[in-house]
Amino acid sequence: HALEADPAPLQQAVCCLREHPGNAALVLRLAFALGNLTATSDALRCTLIMDCDLAGVLPALLERYWKQDRQMASAGADTLQAALQENEGVLVKLVRLAANASINASVGGLLASEPAVVSTLLEVLQSKCMQDSEELVLSTMAAATNLLYYDAPTNLLFTASNKQVLCHALRPMLVESYNVEALVETARALGNLSRHPDARRCIAELRIDEALATLIQHSDRDLVFYSCGALVNVAADPRAGTRLVAGGLAEKLSALLHGSPAEDVELRLVAVKVLSNLAFAIESDGRESWPDDALRAARDAALLARDGAMAAVTAAGGGHSTQEALVELAQRLADTLPPSSPQGGDMDLAHLCAGQPVAITA
Repeated sequence: HALEADPAPLQQAVCCLREHPGNAALVLRLAFALGNLTATSDALRCTLIMDCDLAGVLPALLERYWKQDRQMASAGADTLQAALQENEGVLVKLVRLAANASINASVGGLLASEPAVVSTLLEVLQSKCMQDSEELVLSTMAAATNLLYYDAPTNLLFTASNKQVLCHALRPMLVESYNVEALVETARALGNLSRHPDARRCIAELRIDEALATLIQHSDRDLVFYSCGALVNVAADPRAGTRLVAGGLAEKLSALLHGSPAEDVELRLVAVKVLSNLAFAIESDGRESWPDDALRAARDAALLARDGAMAAVTAAGGGHSTQEALVELAQRLADTLPPSSPQGGDMDLAHLCAGQPVAITA
């Protein structure tokens, strides 16, 4: 990219943002252009944020336009509606820029440590709804999900209070929304958030895990995949795992594995990971055994996944690493779940999932 060799135009753009933060039309156009650039170029993400010091400008812009949104919304005058929509349009572009820039690990870690960035994202999720502000909510969800990927002590999204806020903000999006894109982003966010035990407890208390279990029956493949990714983590907790099995999750996963194409190895692998953590959770819980129907479903699904992956390895004359991992994990699961009742095994609880950051296109 020419701008990688000569970042002077980028420096000028950042300078304009710094000197004219109140010019909404200018900020919107520049944020839109920079958001497009950071959607595809990792080098430009670093150049913009680090070298051109967009890191010193973007948090303040997000905070400024969010405060203006709240002020106009609280005024409630009909004459402010046009200004409110214009202001929200700027917010969309700024949030999208933050989401795309944070795909770079260094940038993502930096933005996740900025109070103005994190507080704006959380307040948007708490205050806005899909019905009125669909593009802003979706962009904010994507930005939060990307930042949640960076599990570092400096990530403010992982403070105890913010994890609680996120869980409560995500619940209505998961159980009340019919927008597939919103559901996918919510499942991705929960997948990253649920790596933390206290977040998993909150997810279980709010019964968010049961909504995720329902979504694995959805027709959208990505939504099913990310819902399974979150369930891998949630199922690591014994009480949640026991409750989910009692609610029919093993049978749903079996149906998913029987209905998924054998070549979709990644989807089959994450589904088997959920079953594996469920098996470990129920064994650890020590109070209940698997219901017979769930046990049969889990064992049949494990054998199906194993045989499909083994056939692919044999046909190819060698295995892809994901196929080999599926063969090994499915076999271990089948060995841990005998026909009658689960026996003690040495299955390791090592299947926590995280969803990588993704770009928002214009």
